[in-house]
Amino acid sequence: MRPIVSLDDVSLRYHSIGGETLAVSHLSLSVPSGEFLSIVGPSGCGKSSLLSMLAGLITPSKGNISVNGEIGYMLQKDYLLEWRTIRSNALLGLEIQNKLTPKNTAYVEALLDQYGLGDFKDHYPYQLSGGMRQRVALIRTLAVRPDILLLDEPFSALDYQTRLSVADEIGTIIRKEGKTAILVSHDISEAISLADRVVVLSSRPASVKKIYDIKLSIEQYSPMKAREAPEFREYFNAIWKELDVHVV
Repeated sequence: MRPIVSLDDVSLRYHSIGGETLAVSHLSLSVPSGEFLSIVGPSGCGKSSLLSMLAGLITPSKGNISVNGEIGYMLQKDYLLEWRTIRSNALLGLEIQNKLTPKNTAYVEALLDQYGLGDFKDHYPYQLSGGMRQRVALIRTLAVRPDILLLDEPFSALDYQTRLSVADEIGTIIRKEGKTAILVSHDISEAISLADRVVVLSSRPASVKKIYDIKLSIEQYSPMKAREAPEFREYFNAIWKELDVHVV
């Protein structure tokens, strides 16, 4: 089966007044449809640059990137518009793309109902908790029916307890909706609990150092339950040793 995302010998160089910086070097990776892939690596190694290339925001200096589907991008902040209601925020992407049809609007209404925001459609962002705001941001991303979700540390602005519960909620939603997801995270536990595979990048310039297939003995998947699996600590310790200790 053809992968939904593939990178073949990709390199990225930044040019500035101070000279040239090699951010990504000869990186190859493929992602099959429906997989949840987590990417971890030392701070400043080029993880976000990798997502930006996948999203088409940056052109690689060398190599080829193939993306076989529509992309949705979820950032660190929710970027909800405070003067718009929750319903209106969730519909924003469709509005921008001129796809605000009755069918698409009904789809967003159903997502809000299904994922615990039905009673808050006419509220404003300031009236919601941080976790609820992130759910709205995800639904806004899902509204345009992307095939692939790029997640750039989407829980990092939340306190630790909220971060755990929101990662659990959003990870479960993404799997339920059958989306392919690529997550960049500094949190090893988060990366393991959400992913089918964890890619460990080297320090800059980023290249693939190691890939872990995550196999956890849990009866029913959820990111929270994944942390309780006996294999979880083994994966954590192995990935920790691959990384500079300053990443956590």
